[in-house]
Amino acid sequence: MGSALRGLCERESNIKVQDFKSKDINLSKVSLVIDFSSPEGFEYALKLCIQKRIPFISGTTGLTNHHSKLINSAKDIIPILIASNMSLGIANLKNSISKYILNNSSISKCKIVEVHHKNKKDSPSGTALEILKFLKECLNNKKDIPIEIQSHRIGNIYGIHRVEIQSQDGTIYFQHIANSRDIFAEGALMASIWAASRDAGLYSFADFLNKKL
Repeated sequence: MGSALRGLCERESNIKVQDFKSKDINLSKVSLVIDFSSPEGFEYALKLCIQKRIPFISGTTGLTNHHSKLINSAKDIIPILIASNMSLGIANLKNSISKYILNNSSISKCKIVEVHHKNKKDSPSGTALEILKFLKECLNNKKDIPIEIQSHRIGNIYGIHRVEIQSQDGTIYFQHIANSRDIFAEGALMASIWAASRDAGLYSFADFLNKKL
């Protein structure tokens, strides 16, 4: 993600990119920090952003309760946007699923299937867990419906997320396939520019979409 974001920013004449951990970085000239690193990198970057009052945007997954406490402390000081997936395609996927569930009362089972490249460390993916939470919220007013997650790590796949919903009428599939990391980078950059102009607080990608759409 870092290289995709750098490449996207370098194509924009008004955006300058710096490596946050570079010894030569001048934090006084940094207007926002976008973090797609590791839980350790997340903590390092967030603490410096709090200290320097720099807006912080992160798509890092694998965060713990410890990181949640840091976020809760920071949100009163700087604007923060946290999202495991900043793809407009995933947002559209969730919107379609929401409409289907709203109009179907016979759903009996759900399954999330996610496929990523073999070097991806977290399993299930942060996006799969986000979709799981989303499904639970959508199904809140229905009976206790089981939701299964299947994770696969294959080759160089950027990301496939499929949601299978079974009902008395049959099984329907909702799927998003990422063809490159650029779609995540584009969404992250747009959301970051929006979040950097907000007041101190904790924001989600949905907050950005609601303002944008």
